[in-house]
Amino acid sequence: MAFEIRAGTRDDAEAIARVHIESWRGGYRGMVPDEVLDSDEFEASRRDMWTSWRFNPGQRVTVCVGATRTGETIIGFAAYGPERERVGASPVRGEVYACYFLPEAWGDGSASALIDHVDERLRAEGFADAVLWVMKNNPRARAFYEKHGWKTTGRGNEYTVGDARLPEIEYRKELT
Repeated sequence: MAFEIRAGTRDDAEAIARVHIESWRGGYRGMVPDEVLDSDEFEASRRDMWTSWRFNPGQRVTVCVGATRTGETIIGFAAYGPERERVGASPVRGEVYACYFLPEAWGDGSASALIDHVDERLRAEGFADAVLWVMKNNPRARAFYEKHGWKTTGRGNEYTVGDARLPEIEYRKELT
């Protein structure tokens, strides 16, 4: 599949929200309760988040545009920047906040191209290393990041969505 990687813009917000919603519904089924994933509240919260996103230089969003059954559209996105405030956060460390793709794009190589691009961008911005958080019970995502050189640090956290508290695990990658 041919695809293009470019900076996300405010005009992309609706398509990014669609990717976010569909990727969660496809990828987290069985980890996140169905009633949460299928709720109108879940969908509305993702749409609100992206339509109100500032798309400023401190909060970078990169999109992957590719062909789908319905034509050319955004098939994936990544959000990244400086590590967010957490225990042990470092001002010289980057973070991948999110990396999601439409289920129909899984395995086509576009996610690999995008995560490599994000690694390069973080490196170019002077970050020596970066972290990301993955649902602990998500073997597909964990294998993907490990294939791209990310290693678990052993640090854990909990992510809350709806009433569900989901264990997540931190990964780290040296960028220099």
